[in-house]
Formats: sequence, C-alpha cells, structure tokens
Amino acid sequence: MKQKTLKELDAILDPTLDIREDMNSAQRYFASLINPHSFTGEDNYELTYDRDFETNCIVLSEFARQPVKTLTVKEYFSLVQYYNKKNKKK
Repeated sequence: MKQKTLKELDAILDPTLDIREDMNSAQRYFASLINPHSFTGEDNYELTYDRDFETNCIVLSEFARQPVKTLTVKEYFSLVQYYNKKNKKK
C-alpha cells in the first residue's frame, strides 16, 4: 500500500512518469487478498446465513409476543439489541 501510494505521488510530481503497470500490479495483488464467500457446496454462505437466522429467531422468540419472522426490520433489530443488553448484564 505504501509503495502504491509513493508511486502515485511520484506520478503527481512528474506527469511524464508512466505508472500504469505498477498500479495494475498493485491492484492484482490487492484483489488476490480478497477471499469471497462460497455460495456452493454443503456449507455455503447462504445456508450458513439461513441456519444462523433460524437459530436467532428461536432464541429471540421468548422475547417477542408474535412470531419473530413477522417482525419488521426495525422491530427485529430492536429485539436483537434488547437481547444483547439483557445478556450483557448477566
């Protein structure tokens, strides 16, 4: 990151300097650091998210007077905050 920034600053000071190859190389390097979530297979991200949501709904159901899945987004996250505050005190 530091080398990329220094190259960009050099290019600002000297507009004739061609840094395209260095910038492309830096972008390829940073792109290689990104590990996307897997959306295929047995333990994919979507299934994990769905399982976690279902578990969360079961845990939160004891604090709601209606099915958790019927709550609005605002109500749902308010309930999550309430649950977190209540469990933090224990």
